Amino acid sequence: MSKYSFLILSFFVILSASSCKRHKMHKKEIVAVDTLDSQPMKAEKPILVTDERTKAETPKVETPAVAKVDVKPAEIDFKYLNIKSKVNFSAGGEEQSFPVNIHIKKDSIIWLSIVVGLEGGRGIITKDSVIFLDRLHRTYYKYDFASLSKQFNFNLNYDLVQSILIGNMPIKKRETDVVEKQEGSFVIKQKEGFVRIENSIAEANLKLQKVNASDETGDSKMEIDYTNFLTITDLIFPQDIKAKIDAKKDGKVLQTSINLQHNKIEALDQSPGFAFSIPKSYVPK
Repeated sequence: MSKYSFLILSFFVILSASSCKRHKMHKKEIVAVDTLDSQPMKAEKPILVTDERTKAETPKVETPAVAKVDVKPAEIDFKYLNIKSKVNFSAGGEEQSFPVNIHIKKDSIIWLSIVVGLEGGRGIITKDSVIFLDRLHRTYYKYDFASLSKQFNFNLNYDLVQSILIGNMPIKKRETDVVEKQEGSFVIKQKEGFVRIENSIAEANLKLQKVNASDETGDSKMEIDYTNFLTITDLIFPQDIKAKIDAKKDGKVLQTSINLQHNKIEALDQSPGFAFSIPKSYVPK
């Protein structure tokens, strides 16, 4: 199992951000044009029309106010989750498919294990760091969110990864976001750094159905689709998560596809376990 595919498994948001990496932008100079007298022109006072017979002022016609569209997306609330999934990954002619077990403690820990006969790899994501063990090659990879965010010029964090895995909005709705009503859905438009994001929310159940993200140049883009929803203890989960990433490199478009299929989802009150340690014999990569 390659390092790249293992990262894809649980952390494809990082790869998405890397494909939407910041491009150098050139600021356009704004030239001020002076008026002849270098003074702003004063607006003429409106002329009041009056009926001489009645001395009554002509009624003023006001433009009706446009109603603001608002929506509150449905979020999955839980204590612990136990998920069994299958990952299909393809990029650059390489294709891989493998099962993964995922344990989540809300807003705290994401634990992953790949087992095909024997455990091939294990990973843990916390608020501060991301660590992956490659059992086959007795090596490990360690990252911290601060460094990753700086590298990709995008705010990468634990909440972003957790949201993508369970179908919540990757970036929570903010007051400054633009909301548009479309047929059967709401579209929430956001901007995070140099990335523009559109979240499609189903009108019927207010669940996230699609995320489109692209950099300001439009050269790199990502699309995530959430389908086949399942209701578990009043919570609505997407069973299928499909991500497609297009990124330009050397004039060519590189395509990456990640399909994550949740075959079993359990919402638990007790911890499913998060055992994790780095063996002394393992070499950092």
